[in-house]
Amino acid sequence: MRRSCIVLAFLVFSLPITLQAEESSIHIRGGGSVMMEMSTAVWCDTCANHEEWIPLMVESNGERMIRVNLHSAIDDPLGNEASNFRKAWLGLTDADSTPAYHFDGLLESTPSSSRGELQRSLLDAEEDRINHEVLDVTISFNSSTVSIQALVDEPLQIESTSITLMLLEKRSAISPVDATNGKLFSNSVLKNIVSVNQNESIMYPSEWASASFISNNSIISNFTFDWPNGLDMNSTEIVIIHEKSISNGGRTTLSALSWDVEPPIGDEVFSLWVPLIVMGILIATIVYYSRKLT
Repeated sequence: MRRSCIVLAFLVFSLPITLQAEESSIHIRGGGSVMMEMSTAVWCDTCANHEEWIPLMVESNGERMIRVNLHSAIDDPLGNEASNFRKAWLGLTDADSTPAYHFDGLLESTPSSSRGELQRSLLDAEEDRINHEVLDVTISFNSSTVSIQALVDEPLQIESTSITLMLLEKRSAISPVDATNGKLFSNSVLKNIVSVNQNESIMYPSEWASASFISNNSIISNFTFDWPNGLDMNSTEIVIIHEKSISNGGRTTLSALSWDVEPPIGDEVFSLWVPLIVMGILIATIVYYSRKLT
């Protein structure tokens, strides 16, 4: 009996190590989401009015769409290099009016002014995306270092395409002094971006990540970065896009998916030690009394 208890104790206490090794990585499969990128600003009154119904529209559509807020570089504390780069890639400047909506890279001819109109733009983008690829994404956490592999096994196009990684802050606070349109927060704000293709990688902020693009009959992109300072992991969304490298006024998205970051599994595994210690005490008690009986 004593030998059985020792074996049981070994199996029980090896359990957390096994869980941590298996659950430090997650796998996501998708690609059919439509990108909705909104040019906005903290001083834009119309944008504030739209925020009354946009979150409900986004929530009701679930994985059908991915929202990204691109803030202005003019008098906007949420404006940054990543948003500047992305807006320029979409063909926007700070002289253009806000709000402006791009669906899969295509700018609406007239900005939507209601939930119904925005829903119509989503349907149009889905109809234009007759086929979409399948994105297989693996995200691994090792302390504060994150590694992401994006695989497109059967790409619709390889030449002149990029794999783009975005980090979005799901809810960014705005001080009352800066929030001249009355909105004290902004949703899905672009914070970091890296876009990599066969020839180059472009990222903002500078050198925040490493990226590679390997193509043959498929595409594999690898990204590695240390978690950015000031960005709460529990309030971050990771977006992966396979898209045409140049926005020329047409649809650019070939496939896209997103994932709401969750705390590293290590924190959850640590909490398992409490019941396991109790079990260990029980096992030790059984061993003790088994000795007395023998």
